[in-house]
Amino acid sequence: MTARHPAPITALAARTGFAAAAAIAAIAALALAACATATTTGFDSAIDARKWSEAATALDADTSLLHDESTLFRAAMLYSFPDRPTYDPARASDLFERLLKEHPNTSLRQPASDQLSLLYEVQRKSNAATARQQDLEAQIAQLAADTLKLRRSIDSISVRLQAEQDQSALLRKIAARLENDIQDRENQIGVLHNELNHLKAIDLRSTIHNPAGDTALKKPRRP
Repeated sequence: MTARHPAPITALAARTGFAAAAAIAAIAALALAACATATTTGFDSAIDARKWSEAATALDADTSLLHDESTLFRAAMLYSFPDRPTYDPARASDLFERLLKEHPNTSLRQPASDQLSLLYEVQRKSNAATARQQDLEAQIAQLAADTLKLRRSIDSISVRLQAEQDQSALLRKIAARLENDIQDRENQIGVLHNELNHLKAIDLRSTIHNPAGDTALKKPRRP
């Protein structure tokens, strides 16, 4: 029979409930012996043989067995142990509550109450563990989403930086080419200045050697 509880409950119950449940079962065995009937059912035989799954099957096949208080108690105990394939703490609690309600004066009241209290405690701790687990999973999911968002931002920035680096490299190449062009033009200007100065020097020397005022210095001829 398939249990109806999540895995964390099984683990928690195994840590907290097994020893106490075993002690309660030992006490209950004495009480069961006192109220046992002469009739032995298939459920009883399976329980005595420790065939838990067969016992659960027999119980599902004939729920009228639960009208007997000892059978009701044994059925509840069948679902109380986390090491059994029939472990189902919710169903065990329901059966113990039914026993206490339908048979308030039963000799099994104390062990049933003790086991029910244990199941409540196990369930409380299991609920707390489940809530904590869900909270941690939510935090992990949020952190993972934040991490993904940050990683995308980093990737975007890296792409922009690479583009800017490529652009900077291109601008540096253009600047270097322009610098070379400027140097070439400055060199050309220097050459042209030299040529111009040379031409001016030649023209000045020509003027000095053949001044335009030489004829004016000659004495005029007499008529």
